[in-house]
Order: sequence, then structure tokens, then C-alpha cells
Amino acid sequence: MDIINVQDLTKSYGGRTVLDRLSFRIPAGETVAVVGPNGTGKTTMLEILMTLRNADSGSIRIMDRDLTAQRDEIRSKIGVMLQEGGMYLYIKLKEALDLFASFYNVGREKIRQTIDYFELEPYLNTKYHKLSGGWKQRFLLAVAFLHDPDLLFLDEPTTGLDPRATRLVWEKIRGGSRKDKTILVSTHSMEEVDKYCDRVIVLNGGKIVENDTPARIREKLNVDYFFDAYFQLIEGEKS
Repeated sequence: MDIINVQDLTKSYGGRTVLDRLSFRIPAGETVAVVGPNGTGKTTMLEILMTLRNADSGSIRIMDRDLTAQRDEIRSKIGVMLQEGGMYLYIKLKEALDLFASFYNVGREKIRQTIDYFELEPYLNTKYHKLSGGWKQRFLLAVAFLHDPDLLFLDEPTTGLDPRATRLVWEKIRGGSRKDKTILVSTHSMEEVDKYCDRVIVLNGGKIVENDTPARIREKLNVDYFFDAYFQLIEGEKS
């Protein structure tokens, strides 16, 4: 089953077309990277899918629901991990968990499972702004997973983290996802695409220039690493 079905998605700002008739489908259960140069439309596309921004035209169905007509229902079934600015700075972690749990009618048992899985117990009485970068990202991820959504959007979840913290975050992402859970992640790390993602959508100039598995893209372009494939797709560079 396709969890996301997009047809002819178009978005413009001030006469500039940011997304130019994008069409793609994403099957349930995949971890999908969205990559591309800054300013190429990937953030706008993800914000539209997250129900945070409206498209100018096109058809979007998420979990077999129409994004325009069933926006509130879709919102209740997705999880979103925004970058650091998406959390209250001076809230204690246990207070934040209770707050977000109340939005989704999440019970105490599920809150406890989330605390245990993301190993948050030592920091429950710590205010968010006191956490290290890696623990901030882990906590934001925990909030996104809290209500067990079928579809998660993760906005650059490992930006600014050292290699160990990056690996730990990805362990939680991959380990915390059911086989039927779908994850869309924006990233600037081509290594993460190769290592962790089932599929990658490459955007350039408001258009999709590739949508396939990293392995098949590497094979098509006769390269060993997705890093080299990416620059061939974006800049026409040959490795």
C-alpha cells in the first residue's frame, strides 16, 4: 500500500515556482531520504506533506486520506521531528512528555515505554535547554514517536551531532520503527542515505531528478558511493 501518493504538486512564491508538478508514491514501511541543494524545494515539499503549508495545486493523499479535506485526521496520525527550535526551552522533559501525550490521548504505559526505549529516565527533571545536542535530538525523536504514528517526518535529525551521537539517533529511528511504519527524513549526509535509507528522493530546481533505492541509483551511474551519485545528479559531475 502507498502511504503517500502525490500527483502534480505545485507551489510558487512571488512568481517563482518552488515545486514544479511533482509526482511520486511512497510505499508503507520504507525509510525515505529527501535530499537536494538548499533552496531547491525540499523543505517546502515536506512542510506541505506535514500539513504545515498549503500547495497551490495538485493531489495529495496520505494514508488514503485527502490532504485538503481530511487535514486534521492526517495530523493525528503523523509524527514530526522539527529541528531544535520546535521545543519549549525551559520545560522539563517529564513535563513536555505529559504535555504532548495529552494532545494525542497517550496513556501512562505508552509514556513509560517511550522513556525506557529512549533512555530518558536520568533526564526527566532536566530542562530541555540544559541538554547536550545529542540528547536534545534524542528527546525530540522520542516526542515524535510518542503516539506511535504510522508516518514520521524527521527534519535533519542528526545535524551538528558527532559520529557517536549520530549512530545512536539512527539506532533509535530504525529500532523504534515497526515494519509498517514509514519515515521521511531530510538530510545533508549522503553517508546516512547509503547506510540507513531504503529509498531516496533527489530534488533539484523544484523537480524530482531521481526517486529510487540508493543501490540502484549507484548502479545506474556506475559509482560506489551515493555521495558521488548525488553530485552527478545535481551538477553533472563524473566521478
